[in-house]
Amino acid sequence: MTIPNIITTVRFLLVPVFPLVYFSHLKNAHLAALIIFVFAMLLDVADGFIARKFNMITSLGKMLDPAADKCMVITVVATLVATGKLGSWFLWFVMAKELVMIFSGSFIYKKEKIIIQSNFFGKLATFLMFLLLVDAMCFGKYIDISSVVVVVSMVCAFITYCISFVLVKVNQVSQNGTQNKGREI
Repeated sequence: MTIPNIITTVRFLLVPVFPLVYFSHLKNAHLAALIIFVFAMLLDVADGFIARKFNMITSLGKMLDPAADKCMVITVVATLVATGKLGSWFLWFVMAKELVMIFSGSFIYKKEKIIIQSNFFGKLATFLMFLLLVDAMCFGKYIDISSVVVVVSMVCAFITYCISFVLVKVNQVSQNGTQNKGREI
């Protein structure tokens, strides 16, 4: 197992720790939970950097990394909805979007052996989600507008992932056509 995949495993282990700490009776429990969340997001940045910098990108990591993100984000959003800091509509949107991404990604991988990697819009949506969740935990100032901005960024990310898939398929078809023409000659 590579170092980035080990870091991703640690991120998975932090997922249940977040709500346990958040709902605990510890002094400064919400601050401790915030630190856990920020730490998990920093680990996400670190594992991606290490994987790219030291050529440790694996198919397993390409699947586990976004899954760890999804698990943490859904857990934090659900926790904040349970405490009234975010609207339940936002949780339903996030869960629906993530389920569509998980099932379509799994289907595409199983049928086509294609993994659509994250892109700028996906990273932007993740960053904006991070800002929203930190704001909801700390300040609660711009929740409504931030929620809408995050939803729009997630929709843009989803659309770009769909476009990426279509482009990969078109590229495969054109390569197969070129290879077949070469054989006919």
